[in-house]
Amino acid sequence: MCGGIWQKGQQPMSKENPSKESAQPQTGFRKKNLVIIALVFAGLWAMAIASESIIFMSIAGVLTLIAGAIAFWAWRQVRRHKGLASVLQAAGESPEARKKALAALEGDKKANDMINVIARAQLLASDEPSKALELLEPVEIKSVPPQMQDDFALLKSQLLLSFGRAKQARPLVDYVNLDNPQRKEMRPLMAAIVGETWARTGSAEEANKLLDSIDPKEAAESEAATLLLSARVFARFGAGKKGLTRAALGDLAAVDPNLLGRFIAPKAQVHPGLQRLAREAFERNGPRRQQGRPHVAGGGGGRRR
Repeated sequence: MCGGIWQKGQQPMSKENPSKESAQPQTGFRKKNLVIIALVFAGLWAMAIASESIIFMSIAGVLTLIAGAIAFWAWRQVRRHKGLASVLQAAGESPEARKKALAALEGDKKANDMINVIARAQLLASDEPSKALELLEPVEIKSVPPQMQDDFALLKSQLLLSFGRAKQARPLVDYVNLDNPQRKEMRPLMAAIVGETWARTGSAEEANKLLDSIDPKEAAESEAATLLLSARVFARFGAGKKGLTRAALGDLAAVDPNLLGRFIAPKAQVHPGLQRLAREAFERNGPRRQQGRPHVAGGGGGRRR
């Protein structure tokens, strides 16, 4: 999307927010494509002129006008994307800046355009994920322009996962093109969200294969590093590999023990067995202790999947 899929830093224990990693939708009009199109039309006009046929030249003229109209539309779309990107970038990490950016987007005359809706959801997700999901819930992915479907699916899926609604995220991640060469830098993030969804909806084997396909160095350097670690926890547990699950939880705790909270908080609706392992890991690594026991924000019972 214009400003990136949302990923604010992981919140202490009970909160995890989706991603802010760069995810600009492709316009389909890269320089290479434009050069090829120009050469095709140059060849077409060369043949039309050489033929001295009025009909041939008329057809070439109509095709040129159509191509010009499409190019103008694409140029306007690119300008709009850049404008929204600047609004999101200006939002930064400040809640006040995000509110200002939200107001600007809501006051836009094209506030109902999909790119605007996704941008607003990204901003809302940082402070009010439930409202972000509420904004995206009525939107069916089939109604989203093809060039934005990956971004929409990833953002909405990640929000759904944060509320324990993995089954609803599953149909969305099936739209994500993991092997899109134009989004190669996005693959770690895509793999994290898709892998977690697969693992939590009965496809742990596929999830492990996907997550293991990410180069460890690339994963460590990615802004989605903690999301990949979390996804690996779900994948290992879903495959019934308790020892590897403990190891994955340990890797996550080594980054920040508070990140274990997403496996403990009731709203995540995590399997009781995984919740127990996460509690054990937190007891071994948790920095906050009260009267000899770890303090777990958002811990306790609640419905679990």
